[in-house]
Amino acid sequence: MTVIMSGEYSELVSAMEERGNNVIPTKCVSCFHQPEQFHADMQVLRIRDRIFTLDKCRWKPSRDYPNNVLLNCLFLGNRLYGKLSANDETVLEYCNEHGIELVNVNQGYTRCSTLVVNDNAVITADLSIEKAMKQNGVEVLRISPGQIRLEGFDYGFIGGCSGRIGNTIFFFGNIKMHSDYSGIKDYIMQHNSKIEILCDNMPLTDIGGFVEVER
Repeated sequence: MTVIMSGEYSELVSAMEERGNNVIPTKCVSCFHQPEQFHADMQVLRIRDRIFTLDKCRWKPSRDYPNNVLLNCLFLGNRLYGKLSANDETVLEYCNEHGIELVNVNQGYTRCSTLVVNDNAVITADLSIEKAMKQNGVEVLRISPGQIRLEGFDYGFIGGCSGRIGNTIFFFGNIKMHSDYSGIKDYIMQHNSKIEILCDNMPLTDIGGFVEVER
């Protein structure tokens, strides 16, 4: 598996590679806030076999929200979930042209806020994402916000501290320290998936997840 993930955390890159994955590290995007400058979910979006990158966006990103979330949306079940007013026009036009339904949510960090267990099950702390998912037949485990490190911010998000390859959910840091760990573990197991913790000696950390680009 080839994934794009933060180049800021060499220990996590090494841990992914030790598990047989090829990692393409992100580069710094200096116009973002420092904690977000290497985040894959801010720089890259995959829809089917199409990869969108910031340099191909019609709009130019800038530091402050929501002008930094052009690509931070989630493709799931032939729907694109995102804060549509902030998402790049190139992405929205592609969806319209290819029969992909657009679903608006209030949370601009849509991808970062959502851990995808499978096409029919997600985990999030965000109420607007939970509502939109349930309206479209997706099962949701809602967890408590916080308890995820993102330096410079009060906290990070569950999608940013995790990623899925097949039936394995990878966590960046020790998910066992999260107060909802028992429910998260049970939910993942109920959906025939398993947990893999990368660097369990570090706190659960939002690094912008990863984007799968090749199997």
